[in-house]
Amino acid sequence: MLIKIVYKDHIMKLAEILKKLRIKNKLSMSQVARISEVAPDARGRITQGYISRLESGKETNPSLMKLITLCSIYKVQPNILFSKNGLKKQKKK
Repeated sequence: MLIKIVYKDHIMKLAEILKKLRIKNKLSMSQVARISEVAPDARGRITQGYISRLESGKETNPSLMKLITLCSIYKVQPNILFSKNGLKKQKKK
C-alpha cells in the first residue's frame, strides 16, 4: 500500500510542477500544444487534451520525449521535474 501512495504522490507532484511551469511562462494549454507542434521529434508533440490530463494527474506515464519537449518549452532542465524539492529550491549558477 505504501508503494501506491508514494507513486500517487509523485504523479501529483509532477502534475503540479508542470502546471506551475506553464503558468510561470504565461502560456495556455493550447499555446503549449501549438509550440510543441514544431518539436524536432514527432513523439514529442503534445495535444491540449494530453496537457490537461498531465496537469490533472490523470495521465501517469508521459514519454521521455514529451517531457523533454515540455522542458524545452518551459526552459528548464528535466531533472527539475523529478527533484525532491521540485521548483522550490532551484540553484542559480
